[in-house]
This record gives sequence, C-alpha cells and structure tokens, in this order.
Amino acid sequence: MERASKRAGNTWLFLAKAAFVAVIMLVFQYGQIIFYEETRFYFWGNNVILLLYAANLFFSCRIYRGMSFGSVGRQESILSWILCLLITNGFQYLLLSLLVAGMLPIYGFLAILATQIVLVIPLIFLIDALYYHLHPAHKAIIIYGSKEKAHVYSTIIKKHRKKFQISQVLSQNEPFEDLIRCIDESESVFFLDVEGINRDSLFEYCFRHEKHTYILPSFTGVLLNTAEISWISNTPMFMPKTPDIDPVQKFTKRCMDVLASLLAIILLSWLMLIIWAAIRISDRGPAVYKQVRVTKGGKHFVLFKFRSMRLDAESDGMPRLSPEGDDRVTPVGRFIRKTRIDELPQLFNVLFGTMSLVGPRPERPEIAEQYEKTYPNFSLRTKVKAGVTGYAQIYGKYNTAPDEKLFLDIMYIETFSVWQDVKLILQTLKVVFMPSSTEGISEDSTTAMR
Repeated sequence: MERASKRAGNTWLFLAKAAFVAVIMLVFQYGQIIFYEETRFYFWGNNVILLLYAANLFFSCRIYRGMSFGSVGRQESILSWILCLLITNGFQYLLLSLLVAGMLPIYGFLAILATQIVLVIPLIFLIDALYYHLHPAHKAIIIYGSKEKAHVYSTIIKKHRKKFQISQVLSQNEPFEDLIRCIDESESVFFLDVEGINRDSLFEYCFRHEKHTYILPSFTGVLLNTAEISWISNTPMFMPKTPDIDPVQKFTKRCMDVLASLLAIILLSWLMLIIWAAIRISDRGPAVYKQVRVTKGGKHFVLFKFRSMRLDAESDGMPRLSPEGDDRVTPVGRFIRKTRIDELPQLFNVLFGTMSLVGPRPERPEIAEQYEKTYPNFSLRTKVKAGVTGYAQIYGKYNTAPDEKLFLDIMYIETFSVWQDVKLILQTLKVVFMPSSTEGISEDSTTAMR
C-alpha cells in the first residue's frame, strides 16, 4: 500500500514538472510568433527550433539543478530557474538572429524572459508545496561515533524540518538490539563517523529493510566513490583513480584557461576599472591586494585580489580568515566580497598560469599548515593546480570546515574532466547570487577549524 502511494505521488510530481516545462516552452513559442514574425518557418522548421529550445532548457536545468524540488530551498530554485531561462533564451535569441542574418530587436527577448519569470515563481511555490505534501517529513534518527560531529551535523540536519523529524540521537556504543529497534521505528537513518564491529551490520540491516540511509563520508569513502572496478580473476576490487591529469587533458584545460580568462578580462575590464577607482577613492590605499598562497605541489605563488579590508587588517602579524561581521572589511569591500567581485583580478593569475579557472581553492601557507596538523591528507588538494572556482567553492562556503573542503576537492580531482570544468564554471554564476556562500567564520576563530 505504501509503495503504491509513493508511486502515485511520484507520478503526480512528474506531471506537475512536465506541465511546468510546457508552460515555459509555450510562452517562448508564442513570444517568438508575436515579436519575431520573420523567424516563423515552415512546419518542420518551427518544430526543430522548439526542439533545440527544449534541449537547451534541459541542459541548463541539469547544470543548475532546476528540477531539484525538495532538495533545495525555494529561493535557490527561483535563482536556478532565472539563470536557466537567461541562458536558454539567450542562446535561442542568438540562434534566431543567426538564421535571419541580423540581430533581432532585444525587447522581444526581454518580454519573453520577464513573462516566463513572472509565471515560474508562483509555479515553483506550487510544485514545492506539492512535493512536501506528497513527501512528508521522514521520522529519522542519528547514530554517531563522535560526539563533536554529532553536535555539528545534528544541528545542520535539524534545520531541514520539512524533510526530517529527528526523533533520537544515539551513540554507536548503545546496545545493538536498541539500535536495531530504533532503526525499525524510523524511515531515515543518519550515520555520522560510525566505526567498529557493528557498522557493517547496521548498514546491511538498513539496506535490507529499505531505510533511507545517509552516511557521512570518510576519506576512504570519497576515494571509493569514484573508484573503478578491477577484476582479479573472478574477484571484483575497487581501484581508486590516481590523482593526475593526462597530457591531452592538461593541454585542453590550459587552452581553455587562457582563452576564457582573456575573454573575461576584456569583457569585464570596465567593471574592474570601476572597482579599482572605488577602492582608491574610499581610502586612498592600493586597490589590488597581493597575498602568498599554495598551489600544485605545495609551491607558493602571489594571488591577486581587490583589497576589501583596511590597510592595517593584519597589523598584529597573525594570518586569519574573516569572521562574520568583520570590522576590518571596508564598505566597498563588503559589497565586492558578497558579490565575489573581489576575485576578478585572479583572472590574471589564470592567464599567467599560476592558477586555473577550476581547481581547489588556494590556502595561505600558514593556515594550510595548521589544517595539515589535524588532517594530514589536506595536502592532497595540491595534487592539481589551484583554481578560482571548484567543488569546494560551489558546494561549500567560505567557512566550510577543512575536512569537508578536502573531501570536495578530492572528489573534483578524482572525477576530473574538461566537461566537468565547463559545468563548474557555469554553476559559479549561481553562487555569485547566493549570500550564504560568503558566510564568515565564528568571531573567536582564526581558521575554519571547528
């Protein structure tokens, strides 16, 4: 009965998503007819145009997780769809202009985009409400091995009240029978740093009884996630990938870095000039800040950023990350940090070859050294060249803990491809508009260590 109800719910959700996409495509099609009569072709030509629009919409949706209702908040869903529509409609506008051998009037494109956004916002609220109606919050438990991580992650999980109702937080050292009884009474189970002889038995029990299982990854788990299967006679074995990029991929990545950074510098030169002038006028100090960072092989390089702090920000000689509400940040600096504009000079680092567009975020040598004392594997992030954007920058935050940052960067290294770099660059546009990504560390800290 429960499975049938779940299947019916998923069917309704699928139909709602299909209707959502149909509305978007109909608005585009009628907008094209109204504003761009010269682009109306014969029957099959119009169908091909609409098919290309659907393919481009699907591509953009995959990049920005447009259909992840229930997995992301409404605000993020709205932002995702605005970017999806902007890219999809922009591509289609250029395509239609190319077909008629001349640039079409921009007002039609803007009118179609505005109409779609006006319709999309209430539809997102409706589908989001439908999702939670069909998928009410699961009764969940947390089983932990470390009290410290239990406190940190249970706080994070409890914020998602629409998805999970945490009934109990249990130590892995509780009697095995008690843990099994609690699992039986729950729909979802979170395992946080669980080790010991009972771990595999608990995992297997959840799998056998079809419980929704969430496991906090370990370093080994991250490697196994991307490992290949190697057969030794009739025995399958995991073979983690070696953290290296082959010469062809290196050459392609470098070409992409040079071309993209050069194009971005040309297109954004006006904005960089405005920011440079604003910083110079505000406190008469230098606009560009130079700082030593760590890149591939542990080598040091000079990173360029627009200066966002006072000139005496580290007059005590102690390297530190910026806490929330940092009074060292200037008024201009607060804006450029929130919008990530302070990182634009790093395009010159990419052009000169000291950084890549995509890669692990470069740390300061002193802070990296502190992290490595607690997490010796932290240095593995430097197996590839440091980047302006990447997994940790997109899926993490400024204050993401170093062990989580390590996992994200290792995932990037292990799954590297040029196509993945393209997707991460496009996803960076979304992060720029998410203020939470720049949250500072706590006021009594100098690093992101918890």
